Amino acid sequence: MGKSLLIIWSLLISVSLCFGQEKKEYRQYMETANELKFKDWKKAEANIQTARKNVSDKDLGDFYIEAAKIYSDVNYFDLALDYSDKAYALFLDKDEKKMAKIDGIFAYIYSQLNDTKRAVAYYKKLLNFYQKQKEQTETIKSLNNLGNAYLVLSKLDSSRYYFEKSLMIFETYDNPVLKAFVFSNFGKLNFLEGNTLKAENYLLDAEGILKRNNIQDHKSNYQVNYNLANFYIEQKNPQKALLHAENVGRYVVPNSVSFDNTNYLRTLYRAYQLNKDYKLASETFAKYDSIRELLNIEEKAVNVERLKVKQDYELEKRLNKIEQDRKNTLYIVMVVILLLVSAICILLLINFRNKTEKLRLEKKLIENRERELEIDNQMKEKMLVYKSMEQSKIEEIFKSILEQVNVLKSKLNDSEINEVSRIINDIKMNTKQDSWGEFEYHFLNIHESFYENLDLKHPGLTNYDKRLAAMLKLKLSTKEISNLLNVTPKTIENSRTRLRKKMNLTNTKEDLAQYLNEL
Repeated sequence: MGKSLLIIWSLLISVSLCFGQEKKEYRQYMETANELKFKDWKKAEANIQTARKNVSDKDLGDFYIEAAKIYSDVNYFDLALDYSDKAYALFLDKDEKKMAKIDGIFAYIYSQLNDTKRAVAYYKKLLNFYQKQKEQTETIKSLNNLGNAYLVLSKLDSSRYYFEKSLMIFETYDNPVLKAFVFSNFGKLNFLEGNTLKAENYLLDAEGILKRNNIQDHKSNYQVNYNLANFYIEQKNPQKALLHAENVGRYVVPNSVSFDNTNYLRTLYRAYQLNKDYKLASETFAKYDSIRELLNIEEKAVNVERLKVKQDYELEKRLNKIEQDRKNTLYIVMVVILLLVSAICILLLINFRNKTEKLRLEKKLIENRERELEIDNQMKEKMLVYKSMEQSKIEEIFKSILEQVNVLKSKLNDSEINEVSRIINDIKMNTKQDSWGEFEYHFLNIHESFYENLDLKHPGLTNYDKRLAAMLKLKLSTKEISNLLNVTPKTIENSRTRLRKKMNLTNTKEDLAQYLNEL
């Protein structure tokens, strides 16, 4: 068991060492290539190819970025663009920092190839990224590069805007190398704007920053001396022009095939011409011309254009995909909105129907209650009429009995008469004398404001008139009223006629009972 574990442990260590060695070799090859790129390009390129064979899939994107950077430094822009495109495809929408590095390479390549508009687009992307990341060094670099790009495009106002923004950052941030870069370029801008004195001051300030801080950085010293040399050439100052042109050469790899070297040789050639040293001017131009031929600019330009077309095609494909995705998203959003609107409409419709149904039911309930109340009132009216008629009959009966008893009293002796008188008194005491008072009491419970409304509209009516009106409101027939009032139907008809006259209804077709029912 122990032996087996030892074997497994050994294998694991071997695998780890292999992977570690592979990673180490990949990095070493790229470091060697970077060191040799200006000294021995063939060996440098061989190291890049060897590194490509040893790099793992995990590090492939980083390898492409490093290779693109080396190729752009030595002006193999076609290869630099090719590697940048490969890195772009790997890191797209995955790593913002790596994408920023790739955008930086694209911007540099296009600025060197005088495709300044395209370079500006990448510099602006970089500026937005670094401002969000609050990386001041990279922000200043992006502002400086944008200022330079707009100088090339002769958009001096835009150039000044970006240079001044970078200068503002130096109020709270110290970086002598970058400050020298910005001062030097700002001097160049002022010269193009025609402010020679201010231009020279900024250019000399940039040189002073480098000297005071003992900065040996090749790029900043190259740029500052290059701008000073060209400034003094334009100012026709041969000694200073030559001094700074020769200083540029101290920061260029001798005989290197690069744009920096050709720019240096061209500036030196012009400085010799200004100093009327035509022999050295001729020799310098010959070197410049030979290196320019070695750069093979025409062939590289064709390859670059091919890669640009490819890049534009890929970009267009991506933009088309983004646009299609946007349209698809828009369609989905529209469908979702349509469904939501439909759902809301359905809910509103259901709610409306529920409210309508509720209102219908409430209306029906009110109608039923009104009907019940009406039926209840009708029942009460009928009961009132019935009781009134019953009471009237009872009173008539008692009245008849009393009349008969009074007739019999004359035929009885005193003791019997006293007894009969007592019985008659008991009957009178137990008989309701005010049947109309009870009628009106019950009537007003049903139609409480009838008499009040009748008095307001027709003042001066007698109690008889009011009672007749009340019975007409109860829709009693002439016969029923005559029975209640113990009069003939003819008397009731005459009473109705008199009542119509008192109510000014004689010459109208309006029904008396209907008229009274509305009071």
